[in-house]
Amino acid sequence: MNSFHTRIALLVQTSSEWSRQVLEGVGEYASSIGGWEFHIEPRGFYEKLSLPLNWEGDGVICRLTDPELIEELHSRNIPAVNVSWKELKSSHIPNVISDEVACGEMAAGYFMQNGWTNFGFVGPPPDLKYSNLTEKTYLQSLAVHGYSAHRFEHTPGYDKLSLEEQRSGMEKWLRSLPKPVALFVWTTTMGQEIMLFCRRLGLSVPNDVAILAVELDPLVSSLSPVPIAYIDQSPHRVGIEAAKLLQKMIRGEPAPAKSILIPPCGIVTRRSVDTLFFEDEQVRNAMDYIRQNIAVPVRVEEVATAASLSRRSLENRFQKTLGKSPAQIIRQSKLSHAMHLLVETELTIQEVADRTGFFHVETFARFFKRETGSPPSLYRVKSFNDGSKI
Repeated sequence: MNSFHTRIALLVQTSSEWSRQVLEGVGEYASSIGGWEFHIEPRGFYEKLSLPLNWEGDGVICRLTDPELIEELHSRNIPAVNVSWKELKSSHIPNVISDEVACGEMAAGYFMQNGWTNFGFVGPPPDLKYSNLTEKTYLQSLAVHGYSAHRFEHTPGYDKLSLEEQRSGMEKWLRSLPKPVALFVWTTTMGQEIMLFCRRLGLSVPNDVAILAVELDPLVSSLSPVPIAYIDQSPHRVGIEAAKLLQKMIRGEPAPAKSILIPPCGIVTRRSVDTLFFEDEQVRNAMDYIRQNIAVPVRVEEVATAASLSRRSLENRFQKTLGKSPAQIIRQSKLSHAMHLLVETELTIQEVADRTGFFHVETFARFFKRETGSPPSLYRVKSFNDGSKI
């Protein structure tokens, strides 16, 4: 082994998109400076994280998941940086984490700005020992404006992120909520399960129950009845900044006394929150038709027929309720879906065109550039390079 190599252990789960983006950020920084080599193993959420007994290295980036890991890192006197929201803390292991307070404020602000007046929160089971700062800030932000939130109470002793074993209690809670209600939930997996519970209860997502997740998992979102909105916590940036700090500590600089907080980029809207608060049932039916037919060409006359209206009446109602014409809403819906597919999937431009109702990729490319100012291929590249989300 060459002496100039810096040996880094990555004690971070690899089963979630959030964690993988953190690791990609670490890798990006390592590539920029050179000389780092990694110890990493495939890890699931519930697995115990520890260093191999015979591993000798220079630093660790980790999720502090239990006291034994803290003790192990202390005893080996290895510089380490934590990237997890777990409540476990160490005076010798600094945190580089997404800003929990900003995430809670952002969720509350988004819901209130978009017209919801009933709110709920589904957090992690207490036995998982996560910080409650995001929940606390979310509730406080609502309270400042005179609102409160209904909180789902997990079964005592429960320690899984899945809700299936708490289905009876969750369905009872969902039925009891005033509607429409905006739910802020801990993970995309929880959001997906809640959608299935809602479907069994005859509740519409997002019209009855809107869902916003703290954390992204695009695979689970794609398997949901509708895609799930989430907070972009900037996990890639968390990885970069954690690696930068670890490099400083390896060089002998002291660990910072306070956590380094990475602000979230914003709310990534998806159909789980894509509702409009209007009383016109025929406009709602028209909107549902547009959403359900996003992958095929849609004419205004077809939307009018689906809503049992004449074209003129449909246009008048859309203008009065939404301030836009049906044609504008159709274009907007297709554009939003196309942007989502470009950023969060590896579909080719032709496949994105097919899934947004364009027979010819050239027509799709002209439409996309006219609406955004950039061709779809360039938009995808820019999104990956700057970490932006729609």
